Amino acid sequence: MTLPLRYQQVVDELRSRINSGTYRLGERLPSEDALAAAFDVGRPTLRDALEVLQAEGLVKKRHGSGTYVTRPKVPVRYSLGGDTRQAQSAAQNAIRTTLSATNIKANMELSALLGVPPGSSVAKYRYLNREGEIPHSVAHVYVPQSVAHRDLREIHMVRSPWGEDVRRLLVKAGVHVEGSTQRLTARLATAEEAKLLQVTIRTPVLSIERVSTDATGRVVEAAHLVLRGERSEAMFTTLAPVPDEEATDDGTSDVDAD
Repeated sequence: MTLPLRYQQVVDELRSRINSGTYRLGERLPSEDALAAAFDVGRPTLRDALEVLQAEGLVKKRHGSGTYVTRPKVPVRYSLGGDTRQAQSAAQNAIRTTLSATNIKANMELSALLGVPPGSSVAKYRYLNREGEIPHSVAHVYVPQSVAHRDLREIHMVRSPWGEDVRRLLVKAGVHVEGSTQRLTARLATAEEAKLLQVTIRTPVLSIERVSTDATGRVVEAAHLVLRGERSEAMFTTLAPVPDEEATDDGTSDVDAD
């Protein structure tokens, strides 16, 4: 059995102490030297642990003062299999989204995802979402130019942090989404994602790949969403079948015959 890294053991113990109330909200943690000595680790290892806890929203460093216990932010919810507009929580109402758009050429990865030849022209939209000054998620949405030739500037007002404005452009172009497949992965941030979200490569993220198709099965839009793991919830909505009130246990109809 592989043992956890030493800094992760420190993270787990400090998190447990914070959650149990040993270190209370607003309380300053012992100094880095004291904590390093208590856990019998070097200061670099301790700082790695504190960095993870800060990314989780459990502690906050104040320059020249120390590290304090804080309250995690309200999670941001993304709804899988449903209308993501229903996830406009109080936290999301405070979200500020910056949209940028450009035309790119499909590389091999995009070519396979979109089902277009390598080098094909693709419209790329990037939604960078912040709460205050803190980034919490980024969404990249890709539409092959062969699907819809729309002016990239047509999105005048961002209504969703997840790129659903692009679907409205597709509807205007006469393209209708008939099916959508979403794949959810929990992993650590890549170097590029860490830079965009202002976290470290040790920070957990939720990665969601969404591929939308029309009635013919053609891919008309693909999106890649990355959310900070400590701030995110994925909500699954499943509609249960309505039972037949006239059916009996053996599957036959419970109707009297004349």
